[in-house]
Amino acid sequence: MQRTTRNLVLLIAVDLAFHLWSTFGPFLVWPGPYHWSVTPTNSAINLSLGLLWVAVLGITYVRDPGGRMWKLLLLSDIAAGTWALGYLDSPWGATLAELFGPLEAAILLHLVLGFPSGLLRDRLDRGLMAIVYTIVLPIQLLGLMTLDGDWNTLLVFPNDDLNFLLGRFGLLSPVLAVIAAIEVIRHWRDASPVMRRVLAPVAFGMPLVFLVLGAWWAAPALDRDDIRVFMLQNKIFDVPAYLTPILFLLGTLRTRMARGAIAELAMELGRGIPLGGLRDALARTLRDPTLQLAFAAPTGGGLVDSDGQPFQAPADRRATRLEREGELLAVIVHDPGLEREDSRFVEAVGSVARLALENERLQAQVRAQLEEVRASRQRIVEAGDAERRRVERDLHDGAQQRLVALAMRLDAARGTTIEARALIDAATAELGVAISEVRQLARGLHPTILTEAGLKAAIEALAERTPVPVEVEADAARYPATVEATAYFVVAEALTNVARYAAASHATVRVAAEGGALAIEVRDDGRGGADPGRGSGLRGLSDRVAAIGGTLEVDSPPGAGTVLRAHLPLEAVAT
Repeated sequence: MQRTTRNLVLLIAVDLAFHLWSTFGPFLVWPGPYHWSVTPTNSAINLSLGLLWVAVLGITYVRDPGGRMWKLLLLSDIAAGTWALGYLDSPWGATLAELFGPLEAAILLHLVLGFPSGLLRDRLDRGLMAIVYTIVLPIQLLGLMTLDGDWNTLLVFPNDDLNFLLGRFGLLSPVLAVIAAIEVIRHWRDASPVMRRVLAPVAFGMPLVFLVLGAWWAAPALDRDDIRVFMLQNKIFDVPAYLTPILFLLGTLRTRMARGAIAELAMELGRGIPLGGLRDALARTLRDPTLQLAFAAPTGGGLVDSDGQPFQAPADRRATRLEREGELLAVIVHDPGLEREDSRFVEAVGSVARLALENERLQAQVRAQLEEVRASRQRIVEAGDAERRRVERDLHDGAQQRLVALAMRLDAARGTTIEARALIDAATAELGVAISEVRQLARGLHPTILTEAGLKAAIEALAERTPVPVEVEADAARYPATVEATAYFVVAEALTNVARYAAASHATVRVAAEGGALAIEVRDDGRGGADPGRGSGLRGLSDRVAAIGGTLEVDSPPGAGTVLRAHLPLEAVAT
């Protein structure tokens, strides 16, 4: 903190010295009649503007000591100070002023295109600045090397024709100024809402400055030796000279407003936010309603959202990674405009919300683990169903077919002796019982009718085999195989309990799709008093239902019958 304060004081002192030199230099070197452009009024205005620039520089440094913005501001002020070297009674002073003075306008353009971070946003900005710096430095230097004059200490080979041609490059300035003005407005248009407030003064004021500067750059290209052109150039420069520091000061102060939004976020987090409300709080602060949060998955190296679901950032969005001690804490997926303007703002918001993000990350990872457990249980159920279907097919195509063939052979042998016929009849009866048992076993493993005709037909078959009258209300819709199998076994277990324990005279089965889930209700008018925790059948059924993300409830007050309800999600299983 002390080092930052010391550097700030030194920086302000150096910058203030350049502005004082630019303002009062003429009075020091010309004790007699003043130069026509140097008056007490102009000096007072220049000093006021210089103090504004010093304020902008100080605020920018405090905001971001490690950034580029304050360095560019200091270079711009130093370049402006070189103009005052022309007041000295020295050829070198005039030469250096002519060489480095125009650099002030070039750096000013760089400042505007990079505001508020100092970083040029894209290839067009970098290309534009490359052209401007080339005109201001190399071409300006080459022009001085060919410009004849007693004051020019850089003269190497006088060449009026080449110097005239080099001077025509200044005519590109209005074109470049128009491009720069369009670029600044484009930056504002592409910005996120929170940064538009910061960019507004610069975006709407600097295009005028650019157009004026373009005329200022082009003026010497018309006639370098005409004193009227020189006077016009100085008058033209008054407009950007007065307007620019005011616009930059307003824009810089508005960056403090963005920090105020961060302070409000900190207060909101301090008061506590509801579960899942962190995303909304960050979206309000960054003024990006499409903001998303993602966290490192507990396994696999991917990302999950706040609900624990796998997450993939859209290609047209930007992602800011927040880390803690080298470990990924969270990923904020946001409007690309935020990254183009000042990614540190997003990082600052993330730093304020670090503790809340840590809690959200842990919750997201727990949800992801629970989702993986649910998915693994579902895979186990599906594997069990597949194995039942395989065993059912094996019984049907193997043992059952062989038993049927054996029965046919025994039937063919009935025409022998009476004793043999009696033995064959007895064996055929036993064989019929065995075939019936094999069929029942196969049906219990996985009923063929469920696969071939659907859930409604399978439930109706169960109702027909139940000794208690059963009314079935269901449609013929088909559902995912795992859902149909689970629903079938829920109804089968419920009707088995009705037949064995309920002493009921009637039962009803209702099956319908409701709100993304399959709702099942089995109701009887029996004695009630069923305890789901006592029987292994209902406990196993509850585990199977939970394995696919469903719920199972049993309401069985003594003497009032039993109602079994199950809800089986369709979407989760279908995916």
